[in-house]
Amino acid sequence: LDPHDNQPWDFSNPRQRSKAIDLVASKESLLVIGSPTCKAFSRLQHLSWEKMSPEKRKKMWKDGITHLNFCMTLYRMQINQGMYFLHEHPFSATSWEENSVQRILNSPGVQIVRGDMCAVGMWQENEDGRQLIMKPTGFMTNSECIANELGEKCDGKHQHIRLLDGRASRAEVYPVE
Repeated sequence: LDPHDNQPWDFSNPRQRSKAIDLVASKESLLVIGSPTCKAFSRLQHLSWEKMSPEKRKKMWKDGITHLNFCMTLYRMQINQGMYFLHEHPFSATSWEENSVQRILNSPGVQIVRGDMCAVGMWQENEDGRQLIMKPTGFMTNSECIANELGEKCDGKHQHIRLLDGRASRAEVYPVE
């Protein structure tokens, strides 16, 4: 695993977790950005929770909480070393209520801001053409400058596509802006 390539890290893999710990401990990363899998914490996903097999739900929860808690470990390391982190998850996700997240959020200098993705041009096509996606997103960071940049909300001057019928997974890819 090359820490300088742009491939996502898979924190369900213990080898990759170990490499990430080593990288952060080496103080090479001024900023660690985490965007752990959010399906286990998605309120939209929970609408179909009962339709899933117990095994699938258990695996989704295990993977989700493993990724989430590991990111919090990396953020704690960054804070302790005087470095920065940025965490992203849907603003309405239940992950914000998890103890590991609350412990980081309650650390000095850490804040959460909401940024709406329509404010940075996230869109999809539908039967009416190209429309913006609101996708309220929570950003937790110990960098005031980053929080100020990402805390942009919808101006309310346009309509939004609803993230139903498979649209939510396509909205996981962020626009360049």
